[in-house]
Amino acid sequence: MISQRFGMLAAAIVSLALVFSGMTGARAAADAERGKTVYETRCNACHASSVHQRSARKAKSFGGLRAQVLHWSAEVGGSWSADEIDSVTLYLNQRYYRFPCPPNLCKANQASLAR
Repeated sequence: MISQRFGMLAAAIVSLALVFSGMTGARAAADAERGKTVYETRCNACHASSVHQRSARKAKSFGGLRAQVLHWSAEVGGSWSADEIDSVTLYLNQRYYRFPCPPNLCKANQASLAR
């Protein structure tokens, strides 16, 4: 129990360091690369890629995917910003789901879609 709490605390500290090191003035909208970093830091401990590739996916749309990210960010006790939630959603969508993406989130990320 203590080691689990320590692990969560360490992950939170690393996440905050990553977030603050990437900030320069006002933060831009969703960023898939930032979403990847947040996801790998905060979610990979419990989520393998298979959770996103199963046939019985809970998310059926981009909005549904964002709702799942929001749900799990709260479930693990995180206080993720809207930008972090959007960035993780964008990353997961590009990596696994390929739902039509709202232009306000995807416009700035067209270059990373081509990768």
